[in-house]
Amino acid sequence: MNGFSLLIGIGAALGLLQIIRRVPDKQSLHWTAAGLGLLAAGLAGARAAYVWLNPAYYAAHPGTAWQLTEGGLAWPGALAGALGAFFLAALFLRAPLGVAADIFAPMFMTVAVTAWLGAGFSGTAYGAEVHPALPWAIPSTEPEGVLTYRWPLQLIAALTLFLFAWSFERRSVGWRLPEMRAGVAGLLLAGHTALFSYWRADGGLAFNGLRLDYAAAALLAGLCLLGLIALGLLRMRASFSDEAPGANRETWFSPRE
Repeated sequence: MNGFSLLIGIGAALGLLQIIRRVPDKQSLHWTAAGLGLLAAGLAGARAAYVWLNPAYYAAHPGTAWQLTEGGLAWPGALAGALGAFFLAALFLRAPLGVAADIFAPMFMTVAVTAWLGAGFSGTAYGAEVHPALPWAIPSTEPEGVLTYRWPLQLIAALTLFLFAWSFERRSVGWRLPEMRAGVAGLLLAGHTALFSYWRADGGLAFNGLRLDYAAAALLAGLCLLGLIALGLLRMRASFSDEAPGANRETWFSPRE
C-alpha cells in the first residue's frame, strides 16, 4: 500500500467518525453506510474521470481501466461522484438537503486534507521548483524519476485547509441555522482549492484547454451558494408565517390601513 492510499484511507475513516459524532446513536449505522456510499461513489468517479482524460491509453489497455492499484485518480470526478451520491443518500435517509449536507461536510473536508498530503507521496499537485539551499525546499521525485526541490505546496495546502476547517468548526457551533454551515464550509473548500490549484506547477487537470480543477471548484461554490440562497429564502418565508412567533403581519403587499 502506497502513502497516498494510506492517507486517503485515514481521511475516510476520520470522516466517517465525524458523521457518527453528528447523528443520534440509533441512526449512526444508516448514516455511516450512506457515508461509505459517498466515498465509494467518489472513488469510482475519480477513476472514471481519469480514464476519460486518458482515452488513448485505456483504449489500448481496456482491462486496466479499473485496476486502482496502478494509480490514476482525478479529484473533479470524485467530487462529481460524491455529489451525485449525496442527493441519493439524502433521499434514502429522508433527510432535508441542508441537514444531510451539514452532517456529511466534515467528511469532505477531512478527505480533502489527506488528499493534499497524499499528493506529496504520489508526486502530483506539486509546487514550483526552488533552489535546494532554501529552508522550505523539499525533495520531490517527479513521475519521470528525476529528483528536484520544490516549494511544499501540498503540505501548506493540507495545513491551511485543516486550520480553516478546525477554526470554522469551533466558531460555527452556536449558529442558529446549522444547515448553513455546510454551505459556508463548501465555499471555503472551493476557494481554497481554486487558490492552491492556481499555484500548481504541474498544470493541473485540463480537457480541451479547460482547467477541470477550476471548473470543479466553481461547481462546488455554485451549489453551495444556491443552497445558502435557498435557505435564506425559506427563512424569510417562515418569518412571515402566521404561526411564527412574533411574526410581522405587515408587508409591502398588505400595508396598514
